[in-house]
Amino acid sequence: MNNLLRLSTDIARSEPRRTISEPNPARGISFTPTIDHWVLQFHGIAADRLDDPDQLPNLLNEVVDALGLTPVSEHSHYFQPGVSTVIILSESHLSAHTWPEFGYMHVDIVTCVRKLTGPNLKRAFEAVFEPELTELVQLDYTRQD
Repeated sequence: MNNLLRLSTDIARSEPRRTISEPNPARGISFTPTIDHWVLQFHGIAADRLDDPDQLPNLLNEVVDALGLTPVSEHSHYFQPGVSTVIILSESHLSAHTWPEFGYMHVDIVTCVRKLTGPNLKRAFEAVFEPELTELVQLDYTRQD
Protein backbone atom coordinates (compact mmCIF):
# COMPACT_ATOMS: atom_id res chain seq x y z
CA MET A 1 0.00 0.00 0.00
CA ASN A 2 1.47 3.37 -0.92
CA ASN A 3 1.97 6.05 1.74
CA LEU A 4 -0.83 8.32 0.50
CA LEU A 5 -3.38 5.50 0.55
CA ARG A 6 -2.17 4.40 4.01
CA LEU A 7 -2.50 7.96 5.29
CA SER A 8 -6.04 8.36 3.95
CA THR A 9 -7.00 4.96 5.43
CA ASP A 10 -5.55 5.92 8.82
CA ILE A 11 -7.42 9.21 8.74
CA ALA A 12 -10.67 7.48 7.85
CA ARG A 13 -10.31 5.19 10.88
CA SER A 14 -9.33 7.89 13.33
CA GLU A 15 -11.68 9.65 15.73
CA PRO A 16 -13.98 12.37 14.34
CA ARG A 17 -12.31 15.70 13.64
CA ARG A 18 -12.68 18.42 16.23
CA THR A 19 -12.72 22.12 15.64
CA ILE A 20 -10.07 24.18 17.38
CA SER A 21 -12.65 25.43 19.88
CA GLU A 22 -13.60 21.95 21.09
CA PRO A 23 -11.81 20.80 24.24
CA ASN A 24 -9.59 17.80 23.68
CA PRO A 25 -7.94 16.88 27.00
CA ALA A 26 -5.82 14.17 25.36
CA ARG A 27 -4.09 16.82 23.27
CA GLY A 28 -4.21 19.61 25.83
CA ILE A 29 -6.63 21.72 23.77
CA SER A 30 -8.93 23.36 26.27
CA PHE A 31 -9.32 26.93 25.01
CA THR A 32 -9.58 29.11 21.95
CA PRO A 33 -7.10 31.98 21.78
CA THR A 34 -8.32 35.51 21.25
CA ILE A 35 -8.85 35.90 17.51
CA ASP A 36 -10.23 39.11 16.06
CA HIS A 37 -10.79 38.52 12.32
CA TRP A 38 -12.19 41.13 9.97
CA VAL A 39 -12.98 40.66 6.28
CA LEU A 40 -13.25 43.86 4.27
CA GLN A 41 -14.31 44.39 0.66
CA PHE A 42 -13.79 47.68 -1.15
CA HIS A 43 -15.38 48.60 -4.47
CA GLY A 44 -14.73 51.59 -6.71
CA ILE A 45 -11.08 52.28 -5.85
CA ALA A 46 -8.94 54.04 -8.46
CA ALA A 47 -6.99 51.40 -10.39
CA ASP A 48 -3.64 53.19 -9.94
CA ARG A 49 -3.89 52.66 -6.16
CA LEU A 50 -4.40 48.93 -6.64
CA ASP A 51 -1.91 48.00 -9.36
CA ASP A 52 1.44 49.18 -8.00
CA PRO A 53 3.43 46.64 -5.94
CA ASP A 54 5.50 49.44 -4.41
CA GLN A 55 2.61 51.80 -3.58
CA LEU A 56 0.10 49.28 -2.17
CA PRO A 57 2.25 48.27 0.84
CA ASN A 58 2.88 51.96 1.60
CA LEU A 59 -0.85 52.71 1.53
CA LEU A 60 -1.63 49.68 3.68
CA ASN A 61 1.04 50.73 6.17
CA GLU A 62 -0.71 54.12 6.45
CA VAL A 63 -3.84 52.20 7.50
CA VAL A 64 -1.83 50.02 9.91
CA ASP A 65 -0.41 53.17 11.54
CA ALA A 66 -3.85 54.78 11.77
CA LEU A 67 -5.19 51.65 13.50
CA GLY A 68 -2.35 51.61 16.03
CA LEU A 69 -1.03 48.24 14.87
CA THR A 70 2.66 47.30 14.76
CA PRO A 71 4.16 46.15 11.43
CA VAL A 72 6.99 43.62 11.60
CA SER A 73 7.57 42.68 7.93
CA GLU A 74 5.82 42.64 4.58
CA HIS A 75 5.82 40.90 1.24
CA SER A 76 4.09 41.74 -2.04
CA HIS A 77 3.63 39.95 -5.32
CA TYR A 78 2.62 41.63 -8.59
CA PHE A 79 0.25 39.70 -10.84
CA GLN A 80 0.01 42.19 -13.73
CA PRO A 81 -2.67 43.29 -13.08
CA GLY A 82 -3.21 43.09 -9.35
CA VAL A 83 -1.13 42.95 -6.21
CA SER A 84 -1.21 40.71 -3.15
CA THR A 85 0.43 42.08 -0.04
CA VAL A 86 0.85 40.53 3.40
CA ILE A 87 1.93 42.63 6.36
CA ILE A 88 3.02 40.64 9.38
CA LEU A 89 2.01 42.48 12.53
CA SER A 90 3.18 41.93 16.07
CA GLU A 91 -0.56 41.47 16.69
CA SER A 92 -0.87 38.92 13.77
CA HIS A 93 -1.34 39.88 10.09
CA LEU A 94 -3.09 41.83 7.34
CA SER A 95 -3.47 40.49 3.82
CA ALA A 96 -4.76 42.40 0.81
CA HIS A 97 -5.54 41.21 -2.70
CA THR A 98 -6.43 43.62 -5.50
CA TRP A 99 -8.25 43.46 -8.82
CA PRO A 100 -7.52 46.90 -10.33
CA GLU A 101 -9.49 46.10 -13.48
CA PHE A 102 -12.60 45.97 -11.24
CA GLY A 103 -11.55 48.67 -8.75
CA TYR A 104 -11.80 45.98 -6.05
CA MET A 105 -9.69 45.11 -3.00
CA HIS A 106 -10.25 42.27 -0.50
CA VAL A 107 -8.58 42.55 2.93
CA ASP A 108 -8.31 40.18 5.88
CA ILE A 109 -7.05 41.48 9.22
CA VAL A 110 -6.43 39.03 12.03
CA THR A 111 -5.25 40.14 15.45
CA CYS A 112 -4.75 38.43 18.78
CA VAL A 113 -6.06 41.50 20.64
CA ARG A 114 -9.49 43.06 20.48
CA LYS A 115 -8.64 46.63 19.57
CA LEU A 116 -10.25 47.05 16.15
CA THR A 117 -13.79 48.27 15.56
CA GLY A 118 -15.85 48.41 12.41
CA PRO A 119 -16.09 52.23 12.39
CA ASN A 120 -12.33 52.62 12.97
CA LEU A 121 -11.47 50.15 10.19
CA LYS A 122 -13.90 51.82 7.80
CA ARG A 123 -12.58 55.30 8.58
CA ALA A 124 -8.89 54.30 8.27
CA PHE A 125 -9.26 52.44 4.96
CA GLU A 126 -11.61 54.99 3.40
CA ALA A 127 -9.24 57.86 4.26
CA VAL A 128 -6.41 56.14 2.35
CA PHE A 129 -8.16 54.30 -0.51
CA GLU A 130 -11.32 56.42 -1.09
CA PRO A 131 -13.58 53.52 -2.17
CA GLU A 132 -17.11 54.10 -3.42
CA LEU A 133 -18.41 51.19 -1.30
CA THR A 134 -17.03 49.46 1.80
CA GLU A 135 -18.30 46.16 3.18
CA LEU A 136 -16.94 44.63 6.36
CA VAL A 137 -17.66 41.59 8.47
CA GLN A 138 -16.22 40.48 11.80
CA LEU A 139 -15.92 36.71 12.13
CA ASP A 140 -16.82 35.22 15.49
CA TYR A 141 -14.59 32.52 16.93
CA THR A 142 -16.25 32.47 20.34
CA ARG A 143 -16.52 29.01 21.83
CA GLN A 144 -20.01 27.65 22.22
CA ASP A 145 -19.83 25.32 25.23
